[in-house]
Amino acid sequence: MKISLKVTLYVAKTYADGTHPIILRYVINRKVRKKVLYRCALKDWDYKTDRVRAKSPNAAYINSMLSEKYSEAEQELFDIQKGDKSVSDIFNSKKRLTLKDCFALEYKRLEEEFKSGYYDKMLAIEKQIQDTSIDISFIDEKWFAQLIYDLTKIGNINNTIKKKIKLIRGMILRYSSKGVTKEIKAVTVATTKSLKQKLTALELTNLVALELPEDSLLAAARDLFLLQVYLRGVRVGDLLQAYSRNFAEGRFIYTDDKQDKNYDIKLIPQAIVIVDRYKGRHDRLFPFFTWTLNKKATKWNNERERLKHKEVCTSVVNAQLKVLAAMAGIKKPLSSHIARHTYARMAIDKIKNPMVTMELLGHSNLNIHQGYLNDIKKTDELDDANDDIFG
Repeated sequence: MKISLKVTLYVAKTYADGTHPIILRYVINRKVRKKVLYRCALKDWDYKTDRVRAKSPNAAYINSMLSEKYSEAEQELFDIQKGDKSVSDIFNSKKRLTLKDCFALEYKRLEEEFKSGYYDKMLAIEKQIQDTSIDISFIDEKWFAQLIYDLTKIGNINNTIKKKIKLIRGMILRYSSKGVTKEIKAVTVATTKSLKQKLTALELTNLVALELPEDSLLAAARDLFLLQVYLRGVRVGDLLQAYSRNFAEGRFIYTDDKQDKNYDIKLIPQAIVIVDRYKGRHDRLFPFFTWTLNKKATKWNNERERLKHKEVCTSVVNAQLKVLAAMAGIKKPLSSHIARHTYARMAIDKIKNPMVTMELLGHSNLNIHQGYLNDIKKTDELDDANDDIFG
């Protein structure tokens, strides 16, 4: 029996994203058979080594997997020559996926769907799992119980663990042939709702009244926070990236980063004062966000760099807000997101129609919005009740 085996890039087939399948090419008695192992762009393939180029994304993992699959195929061909297996045994069997295989497939899916945020979340989760070589068909509620223990041990809180369980469970459901059992669906951890802090009218007034050096990061952070409140609780990332040209003819027109929705907001007088103070002084309205497009990088890598820079800028703003809180006598852990809660509190005090406040805050559905409002109102109501008791 004449047999040969080779790993190669099969350029005769092209996927929608422009990549080609990496295949195991079997020649058994002059008959060619193929097994798809992964996918790769032509520019990332090294024909001298028949492996992915070292500088390509995930090259180390992909090449390790290719070598492993090649060794397995060699053993299978050896078994055929000995008569222990038939050709049909190899090519009719379904591929068994490990958890590591699932992560690799998930990264590919998220990249194709341009979901950089979830991509980073999955990367972080994979690093925290001790052994990803387990076959996903062997994952059960006991495996999840051990995962919960491991995540708790390294400092994850229950709210975070619950989110990670949901992401892993969804990934298994997506790639496992047997789906997710009732026992795995039932796996959960007890969580607590986080307190939605917001500023009182007095605290907001104290923040406005602070005398700060012009052109300082403190002044810019304070003004950015106030503008968030004045612009319907706009998310900090959207305001960090806003250009002066987004503010024209008394309106703020932008597309939000989270839901890709278009907004057109009237500038109230307090907002106009802040906008006029910064307009035209920087590339963006505020001096924090400085990322620019790298024309040599891929669209995907540019997106990842942009989002990372946005996170860094948000951290810088929040660090300044902590200083401002101390200066204004605010005891709460002031952050940019509190601006959104502060506006929400003001909105629901004035407007009793949740359909209107849902639109103002840009929530995607009424259930999410109602839960958001309940969380904000409940804390204040309990505080007021306690004041009455000791009043």
